[in-house]
Amino acid sequence: MQELLAADGEQNVRALQRDIRNIMTEHCGVVRDEQGLRQGLAELDDVERRASDIGVHPDLAGYSELSHAFDLKSSILAARATLQRALERRETRGCHNRSDYPQQDPDLRVNMIWSADGTVTREQIPPVPEEIRALMGGEVSQEGKLVE
Repeated sequence: MQELLAADGEQNVRALQRDIRNIMTEHCGVVRDEQGLRQGLAELDDVERRASDIGVHPDLAGYSELSHAFDLKSSILAARATLQRALERRETRGCHNRSDYPQQDPDLRVNMIWSADGTVTREQIPPVPEEIRALMGGEVSQEGKLVE
């Protein structure tokens, strides 16, 4: 926190937050492809570089810029996780469509776990416990549904 409070750089925190929103809208929307996801990561790298030169200055309202600076840091992390994970899922599943991989891949019926070092690991989805399955009244169809 002390480092952020002492930040006296040239970059505007709110402008960088807007840049992240624009990157995610442009490159990681509902329909995405590898080229766009890679472009989004490159643009995010630039935002992260610029974020090392932010200015956090108190104003009449107090330290609202400080909360925006923390939000910026977490937004960069969340955007990177989303982009890298979407790049790894080379299929269309649920409401997220990869235009370059329009079909579902049964091998990717997994949870993908992102780590801050940029790795994405796959975790098998356990079967639905029998007592829960009984409450569901049998199979639940995904036919016609937008999300899995």
